[in-house]
Amino acid sequence: MSLLLALTCAVAQASAPAPPSKAPANETFAATFRTGPAWDAAKAPPDQPHFAAHSQNLRALRAEGRLLLGGRYGALCLVVLRAASLDEARALVERDPSVKAGTFAVDVQPFYPFMPGCVGEEKVAAR
Repeated sequence: MSLLLALTCAVAQASAPAPPSKAPANETFAATFRTGPAWDAAKAPPDQPHFAAHSQNLRALRAEGRLLLGGRYGALCLVVLRAASLDEARALVERDPSVKAGTFAVDVQPFYPFMPGCVGEEKVAAR
């Protein structure tokens, strides 16, 4: 399972265009991906249903300036997104064909950075 998530994040990063220099000034949200009920443990990650479309959705989110950060930890993958609301953040990840098909399951929660860094630095400085 961890190979899957590593490969998912690597594929998205390898061919992702550079993000726009100025992303929309909205809220940040953490989306945690895990394998879903349609995941077939007998298949390699690239052979899973809608895997290529999943990578394409992550690349599209990055190109839109919505995907700020992504990475794998343990058997999970974390993606930090910008959106105007929790509902919009959920819609951004739920449009993913692999999520719709159950290959991946995702949980989206508000993300509140509390240390300066590449994500949400302007909010930390304002607090």
